[in-house]
Amino acid sequence: MKSNVRATLEDGFTIAEMLVSLLILVPLIGAVVGLFSVAVNQHGSEQSSVEANQDARSGLEMMTMEIAQAGSHGDRSTTTTSAITASIDPQAVSVASSSGFTIGDYVDLDSGANKEIVEVTAVGTDSISGVSRIAHAASAPIRLFALPYLTGVIPPAGLGADSSATVTRLKFFGDIDGDGNVYYVEYDYDKANAQITRSMTPITQASMNPALPLVRNVKSDSVQFTLYTDSQNVVTSVSLALTVQNTWVTGSKYQETELSSRIVIPSGVAGSALLKELQTYGGVNRLPLTPPQVTTWANR
Repeated sequence: MKSNVRATLEDGFTIAEMLVSLLILVPLIGAVVGLFSVAVNQHGSEQSSVEANQDARSGLEMMTMEIAQAGSHGDRSTTTTSAITASIDPQAVSVASSSGFTIGDYVDLDSGANKEIVEVTAVGTDSISGVSRIAHAASAPIRLFALPYLTGVIPPAGLGADSSATVTRLKFFGDIDGDGNVYYVEYDYDKANAQITRSMTPITQASMNPALPLVRNVKSDSVQFTLYTDSQNVVTSVSLALTVQNTWVTGSKYQETELSSRIVIPSGVAGSALLKELQTYGGVNRLPLTPPQVTTWANR
């Protein structure tokens, strides 16, 4: 007779074994979580630093391109929409569009035997004022062959010829967008908020547009706008320098990125050359004056 014998085996771990396992695993899990947290934070800091550097470089590129347009003035053309009578006094002339014309511009009015050069003394909505000594019929052409502004970059008081000056607020104007209209621009170092702000306003407006942040995370006292004049006391180049403080910490210090640019201003160079030629050989100076609105804003 056969007997079946069953051996009873107990499955699982004892409480003591589980406690030992937990004592081993808890520190390991904590170390892994700590390393993961450090890696996540470091990656976030690296991404923030990359973004800060990209924003700063984009801001510097914008400033470089816009400053290079300082003093520029685009050609414009329009036609009169009513007849003009001869007069020795300024009179407002209705035109198809006054966009792009500024006070101090010299325009060619009409053509052929009736052509004359007229200085613009005022600009309104679809009107231009000036002294027209010849009568002109309606639909007479008006053409502006624009000359550059000598004061495209507004120099600080007291800056002489062949000199330089460093400022924290850069003021300039010109056909900045290339659309034929003149804009006034300011870059301002806002130390309290560690940023550079930008304001851009058409000179036809009554008041300036508000300043908006352009470059953030700027290191304290690192912003420099340096203006350089030539022998004609015209600002012909500007250098920019700034340092961006990143969020990535190395040791006990934040990493920093230094950025700089040197911009030659073509319109300033051309205007200065024209002025020198006038002084040498004589002639009528038809270089446009600084628009009154620009003077008002720059001296506020």
